[in-house]
Amino acid sequence: MGFESGKTVAGYEVVEVMGGQQMGLAYKVRNVFAQRFEILKILPKSVQDDEEQLARFLREIKVHARLVHPNIVTFYNAREIEGQLVMTTEFVSGPTVTERLEQGPMAWADAVTYARQALAALQYAHAVGVVHRGLTPGNLTITPGGVVRLGGFGLAKALSDPQLTAIGSVIGSLHYMAPEQVRGNGGLDARCDIYSMGVVLYQMLVGRVPFDSKSQFEVMLAHVSTIPKRPSEVNPAVPEELDAIVLTALTKEPVDRFQTAQEFSEALEHAKVKLRGGASVEVAQVSGQHHSILNSTAASESYSAAAVSVAVADENTFTPGLEVVAKSNGFATEHHTNGSGAAVENNHEAAPVISNNGVTPASADRGPAEVQIAGSQSVKPFSSWGTSQFLAACVVMFLIGSVAFFAILALMHP
Repeated sequence: MGFESGKTVAGYEVVEVMGGQQMGLAYKVRNVFAQRFEILKILPKSVQDDEEQLARFLREIKVHARLVHPNIVTFYNAREIEGQLVMTTEFVSGPTVTERLEQGPMAWADAVTYARQALAALQYAHAVGVVHRGLTPGNLTITPGGVVRLGGFGLAKALSDPQLTAIGSVIGSLHYMAPEQVRGNGGLDARCDIYSMGVVLYQMLVGRVPFDSKSQFEVMLAHVSTIPKRPSEVNPAVPEELDAIVLTALTKEPVDRFQTAQEFSEALEHAKVKLRGGASVEVAQVSGQHHSILNSTAASESYSAAAVSVAVADENTFTPGLEVVAKSNGFATEHHTNGSGAAVENNHEAAPVISNNGVTPASADRGPAEVQIAGSQSVKPFSSWGTSQFLAACVVMFLIGSVAFFAILALMHP
């Protein structure tokens, strides 16, 4: 079977060859029936006789199909086409974190926002019993609206499945492996994803991974035995408040790390609120439903299993008392045709909006998803008036009261 650009096979028009992935070949295709772009992944016949490769491909299908979350790439279908196993997933427009980092380190606030969205996806996956085990910046895609989508579940494993990755085997991307993965320990759990996310966050903040060498052995040895430099030591633009958080995620023993993605995310949010010195509005993902959380201090909030998906408005861009709601429960990609009949992508993301007039969701050029008051830099309630504003209001009220008083006297004594 030939999947070549421009060719249509079993209802999929090949648009672009995406190249080899961890297990199989990937193509950007247009589903001619659904009129949408998708990623189609094939397990070639040449490796279908390899029981381990086949088991992993089937495991990827089974694991990914059960994950439904706004920060996770959507699984569509799995089938056999002309004797070859294929699976299709959502095509997510936008650069990967790897591609974004080609421009250099991210601003710390952007890095924290993106990390928290990735942690929301991981927390959800862990809550339903799935460990990713292969997290890298290459499988985190940033949409034009600033939403992070996690993919790359080729190494994912259900916690209940003892079959894959026996003791002594090493699997994953070397620069992002947790020490227990490097050692080939059996029984990997969600904390290996915490470590990998710590490496990704480190790289987003400083522009490089904590351990880099041309020697694979040296990289593996560093994961097991070397304490990385503080991010602020490598990049002075990184606030020192983030150092302890990143290094906690990168501790050698799983028991010393954040024990859940939720803990990691909460620590980042508290640091972000402290650094900004004000309140924040965020939309949290709770079991697939959007709920509003209004934080006025850095005090601890109890988030649920799939916590924290989108981020944060500056303290000067919201009005206290307004409720943050969601446009939708997920992400939908609409496709239509132009005059020539070609498919046109139109990605709509579940962005936060405010249930009041004059408020719009974040635009693509503002970076990570945020909330902004349309047509105004700041909407200040009465409680935020300054002294001069308060005195002026008192004078006006006094004059109005005086006029009313003399008017009443005139009516009583004509």
